[in-house]
Amino acid sequence: MLVRSIRDRLSAVHPEFPKYLLAIAFMAVCGGIFENTYYNYLWDQFQIGERTRGHLELVREFPGLLNVLFLAIFAAIPETRVAAIAAAVTCVGMAGFGIAGHNWWVFLVLTLAWGTGSHIIMPIEKSLTMELGGETARGRRLGQVGAVRVAGSIVGAAAVLLVFASMTRPDAAAVVEEGARPPVLVDEMWRYDASFYVGALACALAAWMFWSMRQVGSRSKRPRLVLKREYWLYYVLSVLFGARKQVFLTFGRWVLVKIFLTPPPTFAWLWIAASVIGIWFNPWIGKVIDRVGERRILVIDSILLMVVCFGYGVSTHLPVAPAVQQGFVLAFFVLDQILFGLQAARSTYMGKIAQSKEDLTGSLSMGVTLDHVVAATIPSLGGWIWWKYGYEWVFVGAGGIAILMTFFANMIRTPDHRAGGEQSAEPPKRQVAAE
Repeated sequence: MLVRSIRDRLSAVHPEFPKYLLAIAFMAVCGGIFENTYYNYLWDQFQIGERTRGHLELVREFPGLLNVLFLAIFAAIPETRVAAIAAAVTCVGMAGFGIAGHNWWVFLVLTLAWGTGSHIIMPIEKSLTMELGGETARGRRLGQVGAVRVAGSIVGAAAVLLVFASMTRPDAAAVVEEGARPPVLVDEMWRYDASFYVGALACALAAWMFWSMRQVGSRSKRPRLVLKREYWLYYVLSVLFGARKQVFLTFGRWVLVKIFLTPPPTFAWLWIAASVIGIWFNPWIGKVIDRVGERRILVIDSILLMVVCFGYGVSTHLPVAPAVQQGFVLAFFVLDQILFGLQAARSTYMGKIAQSKEDLTGSLSMGVTLDHVVAATIPSLGGWIWWKYGYEWVFVGAGGIAILMTFFANMIRTPDHRAGGEQSAEPPKRQVAAE
């Protein structure tokens, strides 16, 4: 009865809304599995070095640079069908990891497939959510879809916990003390294969849900890119965020995998912890942004990022037991995951300075593109720095990015915002507020 009641309420929003939420949930399950196994699999299967790890991000993020091209190719196809195709491509990548992922060159192709599918679906998901929300309930629908996505990713992390529940864990502390080459974390590679298959099944179900949707996404406009001098500060902040994000996505986990031998179940627990905190934190930070303004939030984000960089850089040099050092890094890892929620202030800043709705959508798309330009290139530099000078200097560099973020974030001025959340009674002189 409860399930039927929930279905009826969702169908009252739009007949296809229940299918859409299920598709989002299944894709999130796949994402939760991927994020908590892929990095460990890299180490256990291939034992790659820092430079190779950095170069690999170019393969994974390159499809993000081609998103506009992909969406243009599929311009005549309803967005639900494009989403189904993207989910199917992601499914091929996940299943392929389990079937033939032990071959390095095949693994690269599969990583490219996974990145292509996951990147194509990102802007389409936002567009479909907006359409299903109508003109009056878009914010509510975004919140509902976000909650479903978080719940699905937690289910994916829980699946990883189940698959790896009985694995034998190495003594990470002993390895760090002796300075020996870290051993394989998981001897039974079938555990990775099983996780990838579950993720592939989730993607297949998502593809089926998207494909079966009707009368949705057929009239949506594909976002165009907007590059205007008036929005230069937003573009700079997007570039800096792309660099900051990719340093931690690539090397934040790699420190835990290579130096501290952190196994998949630990990553899954960290993911669940950060997700649960995010369920409360993200809506709260949205209210705080409205109250104190984007400038203060992004400055605070940059300062806290400096703390995270410092924590990563000095962790292995602290005069404490290796297990305690690992505990520090785990705490900073969770803090960094939570800080991503503060970047909502970038989007709201763009919303306040945009001169039209078209400028807003196009500039946000340009921000994502610039983000991926940096994301596809900065890890190679980071990998070389780690190989040449040590991992600590990667986070010294990230700390420098945080300083630049503080400088530029402090330049933010919105046309209708004052300290304390009061609205200005004077019309903007140099910028025009969003319509």
